[in-house]
Amino acid sequence: MKMKKTVLSVLIFLALTVSVFAQETQADKNNTSSLSYRNVTVHKVLDHNDAYIVLYAKNSIGVGQVIIPKTWSKENPRKLQFRTLPKGLSPFMSVVYKDGTFHKVILTMPVERTSNSWGVASATANIQNGLNTETLDIVY
Repeated sequence: MKMKKTVLSVLIFLALTVSVFAQETQADKNNTSSLSYRNVTVHKVLDHNDAYIVLYAKNSIGVGQVIIPKTWSKENPRKLQFRTLPKGLSPFMSVVYKDGTFHKVILTMPVERTSNSWGVASATANIQNGLNTETLDIVY
């Protein structure tokens, strides 16, 4: 009889514990992230003294261009990050938004600068419009 009471007590305890955790899980479903992102395929990144000029694929057939200041990789928090391109993938750029506004950009590129995905921009390239900005204006 004592064994039955013990087993019954343990079962009741487990049932109550499971119901408490189930309620917490349902409450967590309402939490949504403030971060979102968009990925675009990168055709080429041109290296300039002060910035990177990124040529990317637009959704509506075409090539877009954005200028990313090199100072963004030195700021805290960094607005520009590089990620090593895994084998079998094409270079891409992830633009991260926080609460709907620009947060940072991540370039996933080959490490080797001799890759066709990398190039060198002309020293006379006009990049002044993209240097003194705190956001990335990109057209998808």
